[in-house]
Order: sequence, then structure tokens, then C-alpha cells
Amino acid sequence: MPLEISRDRCRDFTVITIIGEVDKTEEALLSEQIDEAFTADRPRLLFDLSFMDFIDSSGLRLLVQASSRAHRCGGTCALCCLNPVPRRIMRLTGLDAAFDVYPTLGDALAQRRAESLASVKLV
Repeated sequence: MPLEISRDRCRDFTVITIIGEVDKTEEALLSEQIDEAFTADRPRLLFDLSFMDFIDSSGLRLLVQASSRAHRCGGTCALCCLNPVPRRIMRLTGLDAAFDVYPTLGDALAQRRAESLASVKLV
């Protein structure tokens, strides 16, 4: 499935929805969308992964870089709605502990019921 990415403002968040597979061939598209999300002084990024089927190391690297960049700017970066394969990849790499991970978009927007709370470690 070809990669599709949308970026929307919802409440105080920039929600980046990823549809399809993120791999080396689609890295530039995701990188461009992430860069465009950094227009706010304190960006609050939320990656909706409801429809993401797969992510490879190049995609993981982009998510980690986005999180690091957001935190350096005084913002946040979280993930929500991980499907089984991306969830397994995140767990195997230990990156599920590097992000606030929410079961649903609604939970993420309300910042409640996180499955993983990386922000606790930052305090």
C-alpha cells in the first residue's frame, strides 16, 4: 500500500496520520510532513498510527528525531492507535518506552489513559 500522510490541527495538537507502510522509499514524504509540523514555538505532535501497517528503521528514526526536536523546542510528541505489527516493532526496539503511547486518538487528545508514559522519565 502506498504511503499517505495527512496533517491536521486538533485542539492544541498537530495530528499526523500515517496510512500504509513507512520504509526507506517513503522516508522523504514523512520527513517533509514532520518538518512542516514544526511551525509552532512549542509543537505538540501526535502521530495517529491507526492505519500504519509497517514501519522500518528509517521510519523509526524519523519518529525519534521528531520527538527529540519537539522536546528541545519545549513541545511534546506522542503516538496513538498502534496496530499489532507496528506495536510489536516498537516493543522489540524498546521505543514504546520512549514515547507517550495512547490507545485511542481521543485518549491522546485528552492526555489520559496512556499505555506508556515516556514523559514521566523526562521530569
